[in-house]
Amino acid sequence: MVETPDPLWDPDLPGDGELERLAAMLAAYRHVPGPLPAAPAPRRRRLLPLAAAAALAACMAAVAAWVPWRLHWSEHRQWAIEADARTLPAALAVGQTLTTAATQSATLRVARIGQMEVMPHTRIRLSDTRSGHHRLELLEGRVRARIWAPPGHFGIAAGASETVDLGCEFEMSRTPRGDGTIHVTSGWVMHSVEGQETLVPAGSTLDFTAERSGIPLAAGASAGFRAAIAGFDRAMAAGQRPAGAEALIAREATAADRFALLTLLTRYPALASGPLYPTLAAMFDTPPPPGHRAAWLRGSVHAMNLWWEQIPRPPKAWWLNWRDALG
Repeated sequence: MVETPDPLWDPDLPGDGELERLAAMLAAYRHVPGPLPAAPAPRRRRLLPLAAAAALAACMAAVAAWVPWRLHWSEHRQWAIEADARTLPAALAVGQTLTTAATQSATLRVARIGQMEVMPHTRIRLSDTRSGHHRLELLEGRVRARIWAPPGHFGIAAGASETVDLGCEFEMSRTPRGDGTIHVTSGWVMHSVEGQETLVPAGSTLDFTAERSGIPLAAGASAGFRAAIAGFDRAMAAGQRPAGAEALIAREATAADRFALLTLLTRYPALASGPLYPTLAAMFDTPPPPGHRAAWLRGSVHAMNLWWEQIPRPPKAWWLNWRDALG
């Protein structure tokens, strides 16, 4: 599907009047390489810093007022739909289902905080929309979302599970049976099902079923590591600990698999007694403090956080990416 041009992320496209006004105000502070300007006359030297400060303050005040407007959304207000096919509606209301045929696709405006591409042969239902809380359900098919909002504002349900945006861009698919895949290209998402929460960072893929989440795997993970992790995770969830499986995972793991190992040991703290703990420990810059392994085996959140805090943490600083919103 070819993306619909959108001034929200393409600064070369015209936006609405308010967006263009704010972009023009901010443009005055854009860095433009070139020769240094001539020094101003002495009598004006004091006025220029004051004028620049006043202009910057006015600009920042305008942005500060504009961001709440962008995040505000009246309860049950419809989402706009852009599509080439005339058979698709122009808007989606709460409780309504949007279905694309095998040759159709559409772009759904997620309130004012982003957009979602709805791929062919997909069914989605809008379940709730209001300021700070926008939720829909992916019944089957594939979607791609790009969101500019604080963590938790946008989420997609898939049966009993929910995928919550933490400031990112991601793609999600689901079969009629309830199995699915999430691939994150920017930022983070949180996938939760039956009380189990799994973070998925950019560059990782998570497979899930109707009952549980898998382990997030880096895009470059080897086929052997993927197969070993998937099989071992299923066995552990069933209360089994296959002999030799941990050693195989430890041999196959590379530095790029650090997040997967950390997720696995956090989900099953008893694994710290085996070869995965020293494998993971070697992937950090500093050795663990004395007693760290024993504390991990006891399920100590403090011990786990010592390593989690060395991973680039969510949420993405969405508010610093104002260009995403101004386009």
